[in-house]
Amino acid sequence: MRLLSPRELADALGVSESSLKRWADAGKIHASRTEGGHRRIALSEAVRFIRATGAPVVRPDLLGMPELAASQQDNIATDDGSLLALLRTGDGRAVKGWVMARYLAGASVAELCDGPIRAAMHALGELWHHEADGVFIEHRATDLALQAIAHLRGTFEPPETAPIALGATPEDDPYILPSFMAAAVVAAAGLRAVNLGADTPVTALKHAIAHHRPRLVWISASAPLPPARAREIATFIANLPAPMIGVVGGRQRGAIAAAYPGVRVVVSMTELAAIAQQLAPPLVEA
Repeated sequence: MRLLSPRELADALGVSESSLKRWADAGKIHASRTEGGHRRIALSEAVRFIRATGAPVVRPDLLGMPELAASQQDNIATDDGSLLALLRTGDGRAVKGWVMARYLAGASVAELCDGPIRAAMHALGELWHHEADGVFIEHRATDLALQAIAHLRGTFEPPETAPIALGATPEDDPYILPSFMAAAVVAAAGLRAVNLGADTPVTALKHAIAHHRPRLVWISASAPLPPARAREIATFIANLPAPMIGVVGGRQRGAIAAAYPGVRVVVSMTELAAIAQQLAPPLVEA
């Protein structure tokens, strides 16, 4: 995680370095000390402070966010509908700037995934019905959304001692984005996320669980499931050893839950975030 000097962060926010140091001394923003006694502020802490206080970012390039500066210069709207237009035209820089701007303004990762990102991708997924280039546009937009979420995830860093959350998409399910979003959501909640991605057999999940010993396991199922596979996944989730918590989500969550009554279902990223937050270590005040 990148470390900022008080001067760098002060310049990024358009305030004096002395003001920034006073905020650090007052505990409003956490700063560590180098061996030489100099203050350093983690990028994740700078982002937390910006989100908590609504501080404007006048030099986003100093935070390693040039796409945010470009979005500001181009006066890109950040209403929900504008993301669809940006994804459709394939403007990756603008998509990154849009997502980051909304996050810095206070939207949670779960809210972004449940709301504008989900709505935009659903709309793009319907293009193939009536536009010849619909599949191309959807696939390109998926990659841009992945890049934007990965960039966003780089601004928060769960502690090394935080519990692990592990998840995947079932075998023969090609959808990449839902489990990728789930990983970002649980990481934002304070857990260390391990995402095995699309087309993951239950046997691979079992090996991963034996290796990582996660506290939370998620399955994001979007493609139709054969009954036998739904039962396999449901049985696997329902029989995770304590104290692991297993959840299933995605469009096919109902098929999995029906195969084994009692399997825990989440219908949104917001619900997943709430579970993860209960497992995350408490924040340490500066």
